[in-house]
Amino acid sequence: MHTPCTNTQGPLATLPKELYIAISDFLPLLSDFNAFTRTTTTTHLLLNKTLYKRDATSTSPKSLFHASKADTPSTALKALSAGFDIHSRTDADPRIKGCTPILLAAFHNSIKVLKLLLLDPDANPNTRDRKLFRPPLSWAVKEGHATVVQTLLEDDRTDVNLQDKAGDTALMIAVNHQPNMMTLLLCSGRADPRVANRQGWTPLGRAARDADGEVGLLLARHLRLILEGDDGAEHCQHVFFYAAIMGHVEIVQYLVKYFGEKLDPNAGGQQYGRGAFSIAASAGRVDVVRFLLEWDVTNPNLQTHWKRQTPLFAAAENGLESIVGLLVGCERVGLEIADMHGTTPLGVAADRNHEGIVKLLLSGPWRANPNARDENGQTPLFNAAFYGHLGIVKLLLEADGIDPQLGDADGKSPLIVALENGYGQVVEALQRHIANTS
Repeated sequence: MHTPCTNTQGPLATLPKELYIAISDFLPLLSDFNAFTRTTTTTHLLLNKTLYKRDATSTSPKSLFHASKADTPSTALKALSAGFDIHSRTDADPRIKGCTPILLAAFHNSIKVLKLLLLDPDANPNTRDRKLFRPPLSWAVKEGHATVVQTLLEDDRTDVNLQDKAGDTALMIAVNHQPNMMTLLLCSGRADPRVANRQGWTPLGRAARDADGEVGLLLARHLRLILEGDDGAEHCQHVFFYAAIMGHVEIVQYLVKYFGEKLDPNAGGQQYGRGAFSIAASAGRVDVVRFLLEWDVTNPNLQTHWKRQTPLFAAAENGLESIVGLLVGCERVGLEIADMHGTTPLGVAADRNHEGIVKLLLSGPWRANPNARDENGQTPLFNAAFYGHLGIVKLLLEADGIDPQLGDADGKSPLIVALENGYGQVVEALQRHIANTS
């Protein structure tokens, strides 16, 4: 099993061959037998086959495992010829305890030995380790060994969708760790992205949620294959929801085109109380929002359960001008739908000092009411004056129909609260406007 000593000199070199064999019979320990075999070229040639046989039948064989790690097919062939059990296991590597030679070869990228082992009609490319219960294909994917993955995929005996301890298939592992491996797996036509792990995730759903757009696009190209024969509404909605909230517009468009009747843009995911459209708008997914606004089943005014906020309100509050621009341009979007406190999107935009959004709400084809009052009677102008937002105050004073003297529930006007808080420029702007209108 090791390179023999080439020294042919000394007393041992003159012994008869029969005596070498007799001496070897008194060496029960495999390590001693191995050392004796390596002493001379003669002992190596005479006893090497016996050494492999002893190793193959020992309680702790090593030769084939060593060959599988080092990718030495000559050693592997000798071990197999000596009767080494291809299904035997070893705990030598703590990362993959209880692994077979095939599993070792896949893990260590030993492609030559792997191909040799797979020639055995009794070879099992699906035997999993005893720690993570992960098969050779999954380990090869995890380690990024593309040639090993391709070799295993070409073997009809390989179960491409075999799951490990966590329920992850090779494709799920690729999604999580090696996205470049997904092409090999999906193009084989054998990887099923519908297989869920113990957490209920499918590879498609996981990839759709991932912020890495390339992963989502790759799955989108194979979506027809993925859902063929298993296009249940629950699975489609799961993928649609996460694709929408992560901004994978290509996946969203593909799903709507082929499975639109099974999808609901207003429905929430398992961990969210809001619908896909609402979350996409709040997250600033412009392309997804634009596409879903054109879909007549989308309700752009759906309010959250607790705060009663519409997508427009959330976008206005968070300063998402691009989203607000899309929403105010849609005639189905209600500009005056208030939250649980009676605050309108214009009111919250004024409160948060989002000048660009205030402009959009006041200058679009459907203009927001500048005098809308919340539960405390406060108008957008009142809020802007209270916080000293001079730019917002000037924009609101230019709005059609603005009443700058509307007071809150306590009777305080915007001018009064600006005076109380010491905002001199705001006071001047309000006084000037009031004087001009009078």
